[in-house]
Amino acid sequence: MNEEQYAQVRADLASNETEHKSFKRRLDEHDEALKKQGDILVLLERQSNAIERMGRALDRVEKTVENVGTRVETLEREPGDKWKKVTWEVCKYLLLAVLGLLVGWVIKSPAP
Repeated sequence: MNEEQYAQVRADLASNETEHKSFKRRLDEHDEALKKQGDILVLLERQSNAIERMGRALDRVEKTVENVGTRVETLEREPGDKWKKVTWEVCKYLLLAVLGLLVGWVIKSPAP
């Protein structure tokens, strides 16, 4: 091997070494990017799980609120129902009293 061939081999070797370093740097950058993407994926999965848990919790809260709303509605309706019953009874007894007076008046009045 002569000096010229030796210089060419050294130049090729240096070129290959530079290219190898470039490939290694790019692979390292790619590896780092994959690690970041993996971390982001884990974070997204955690957020997804947290959102699902919050959704289930909101469903439970909604059911509880509906239950409380139904109970409050029943409690609010109860006094109104009592007043309706009381007024019905008062009206019924007044009507019976008026009918009793009419019947008494009819029975007591002399026949023509």
